[in-house]
Amino acid sequence: MTAETQPERTTLAWSRTSLALLVVSALFLRWLPSAGWIAVLPVLVSGLFALAITTTRRAGPVPLVDTAADLAVSRILLTSLATGILALTAAIAVIIAAT
Repeated sequence: MTAETQPERTTLAWSRTSLALLVVSALFLRWLPSAGWIAVLPVLVSGLFALAITTTRRAGPVPLVDTAADLAVSRILLTSLATGILALTAAIAVIIAAT
């Protein structure tokens, strides 16, 4: 592992994160017949966050961020927020499907 391969590994890791968000959210589509439109909500939320992660990765430097460490922290916070919102919308979908 060399410094030259670090950007490639980082890009692959964020791609896997985006894919994982979409795959996990797609599992909630099985509640579509019983829960209705609310089952689509986790998929939409995850899709938007995956798109945000992908576009921020390709956009290059962010003008409001001073250092690479700040950029990494902002992306980690974005991923954490996406995971939390996915969990919340999934919980709502499960509760509605159970009633």
